[in-house]
Amino acid sequence: MKKVLATEEAELERAKRLKKDEENNEVTTHSEKAAFKTSSSEMKTEEKKPKSPQELRDARRKYWQEKQKEEERHRKPFHNFPAFFYAGFWLRLFAFSVDSIVIWSLNRLIVKTLFLVLRYPLNEEPFSAFSLSKLAVYLFYFIVVTKWTNGQTIGKIIFGIRVISFKEEKLSWGTVLVREGFGRYILKTFPFIYLMVLFTQEKQHLADFFSDTSVVSENLVRASKLSLKE
Repeated sequence: MKKVLATEEAELERAKRLKKDEENNEVTTHSEKAAFKTSSSEMKTEEKKPKSPQELRDARRKYWQEKQKEEERHRKPFHNFPAFFYAGFWLRLFAFSVDSIVIWSLNRLIVKTLFLVLRYPLNEEPFSAFSLSKLAVYLFYFIVVTKWTNGQTIGKIIFGIRVISFKEEKLSWGTVLVREGFGRYILKTFPFIYLMVLFTQEKQHLADFFSDTSVVSENLVRASKLSLKE
């Protein structure tokens, strides 16, 4: 009889403890829910809190800056340099002058000599055989040498500048043909178009716009690459 009473008392005590634990758990759950609701309401209050005019201006400025950077990366996936990296009008003019001297020498040595040997007339009219031969040497020089050196001619090598493409890591034949073939012919026919270099942000003339290219300082590009490596 005593064992039965002891067993019943133990079961009653265990039932009381379980009930008490359940009540404690309910209190804890209610408190956690209340805390969660409080934090959620605080977050919503902060979200709904109106921003000051200065904060709105800063947010708009940051948005447009990021958008401009993204558009710039899309427009120039390669060789995206600061404005001062691009070679100016006078430096490019001096390099072109050296190239003109080289081309003049080639025409004297090759074209004029060949015409004299074959006894062809040295006719300087625009579409004569002699003039067209000199034009072929002019275009051939710029196309072949620019492609062979990936953007340089003898004049550009002397003055430390190089043609780069915004769309390609290395100049393709298509880019070189557009810039140094078609573009050079237009520039030779209308030399005043070179003056566009003075008024464009990336120092581009018409041939550069057609081919998405420009001319940069080789020393500045090398210095920037070395600083990135360090």
